[in-house]
Amino acid sequence: MGNISFLTGASSNSPSSIGESIYQLENCSVLFLAAWQKVCPDLVRAARVSSEAMAHLDHIVNVVLRARDDSKAANTYAGSQLEAGLNGQCGLSVVSVTRAQQQALPAAGPGNGVVPGTGAALTLERLLNKIKHRRPNDSNFRVDQSGQHIFVVAVDKPNHQPDSIVEFPVKEFCVQCARIAQYT
Repeated sequence: MGNISFLTGASSNSPSSIGESIYQLENCSVLFLAAWQKVCPDLVRAARVSSEAMAHLDHIVNVVLRARDDSKAANTYAGSQLEAGLNGQCGLSVVSVTRAQQQALPAAGPGNGVVPGTGAALTLERLLNKIKHRRPNDSNFRVDQSGQHIFVVAVDKPNHQPDSIVEFPVKEFCVQCARIAQYT
């Protein structure tokens, strides 16, 4: 009969739950930093782990935003724990950026990602929307002075025009998403 794992999902690469994706994103960040910070950086491992991290990041974003939308549709969002969690601060945003500023993110070289100017604080909800509309090829990261992994991404408007550049600490993102995971 052949391999039926595709029918049962036994070998699926898709995340099984938001909790698992949060856990794996946090692990991917640790592994990425370990590969990056070696005396001779292991770029192959860093790239592989980064790819895995993006799958988990996308899963988290989709699950939380879907839960928010479902809660709003059911008129249960206002005053909910989900709303309170999504109103927490996570990350910074610089708006009114140009395409050249967005493209400068990867051009700066790996590990040199910064927002162009002083960023304004973002709520977790706004950050999730920004991540959903990110430009996959225009991103970067940095490791701050305290050793935090900061992810920096360019974001487009729905009409594909430049919107912003945002940055967020991966660990704090995971902590905040873990707090609201039970409400998704």
